[in-house]
Amino acid sequence: MTNTAFRRARSRRILAAAVGFATLVAVAGCSAEQEGAGSGGGGGTGAAEDCINAEEAQATYEESWSSVAEAFGLSELTPVEEEVCEVDPETWAAEPKQGDAYRIAFAAQGPTNSWGVLSEEAFNYHAEELGVDVLYAAANGDATQQVDNIQQLASQDPDAMVVVPMGEGIAGQVQAAVSQGIPVVLCSGILPESSQAVSTVTRQYDLLGTAYAEWIAQELGGEGQVAILSGLAGVPTAEYQKAAAEATFEKYPDIEVVTTQYTEWSPTVAKTVAQNLIASYPDLDAIWSDSGYGAIGVVQAYQEAGLPVPPITGDAVNDFLLATQGTDVRYALSTFPPEMSSTCLDTAMDLLNGEPVLNKVYIDSPSFTNEEGEQYVREDCDGGLLVPTSAPEDLLVELGMCQA
Repeated sequence: MTNTAFRRARSRRILAAAVGFATLVAVAGCSAEQEGAGSGGGGGTGAAEDCINAEEAQATYEESWSSVAEAFGLSELTPVEEEVCEVDPETWAAEPKQGDAYRIAFAAQGPTNSWGVLSEEAFNYHAEELGVDVLYAAANGDATQQVDNIQQLASQDPDAMVVVPMGEGIAGQVQAAVSQGIPVVLCSGILPESSQAVSTVTRQYDLLGTAYAEWIAQELGGEGQVAILSGLAGVPTAEYQKAAAEATFEKYPDIEVVTTQYTEWSPTVAKTVAQNLIASYPDLDAIWSDSGYGAIGVVQAYQEAGLPVPPITGDAVNDFLLATQGTDVRYALSTFPPEMSSTCLDTAMDLLNGEPVLNKVYIDSPSFTNEEGEQYVREDCDGGLLVPTSAPEDLLVELGMCQA
């Protein structure tokens, strides 16, 4: 789909979020000593054969762990080991294959929720700024559909491809695209190294999953019953955060994870799940959620039942803050910003322009608890807005997200 067609499609959708540009946690530069890249995507074709962590990038990565620990009031939050390598800037440098404009394929999640809409709108908005054409395909949350999407997009021989991975089952198609000479940037998700994706742009799964779990452990004094509510089964964004949470709770022998369920990142599904939690686990002490959309449904279920909402985590969706405003609900939130798709596009363009690119680009965003929630809630904006957002106010008004 071209930019013009994409704009027509966009005009037919109700916009539920804003476009912004995320803070980038990455610094170009790398030394050469140790082979390969760390697990979790990136480091594929075009990465230096021998490298170690880029020192500045690693330091910034560790600083984000410290900032989250401070925001959540955690005494200690130990970063997992990471290895960041620089992609050879000459490997993917190329002129547009057709005409004067680059054509960038976008294998998107699809507008299945506000996050998906935001991701696509940010990508398309930035593509218009850069003057590139977009070839678009939506998976609608289905990894099987995304296999076909990537094959179809690759058959059009784009200059580069950005993929929001819906599951590890697409790794073979990503590898095939790279082998075809199409640099692939993973966006808001990771795949095994076998995918050979050139770079991965995402929020740190280990950081979010671990920090949320540590905050709950601290709130409970190291003991109690906890439910884990993840997003979409099989999707890396859900599974890796859940795995980090499970590993963290295992450190606390007196914390019992009584159930693990999926909410599909849907308030409606999460509300049904929470209603069942209320019936099955009346003594539940806390809820680990990877999503503000899931957390919204939980709050609705407990409030309608006339029960106090257990301490809960998730990303910072405005609806959640509106629903808990003026209450005593305890929460720890961060943001998995959908507007990082603009950084994914920048990364793809840097590859084509021969600019230095890291094989792992980590996005940072503010984290906060209920003690600071009042300063982030936006009563003048749509509930689907993830806050805080870096989108210009006039753009939010233009999109119908906020009042003038």
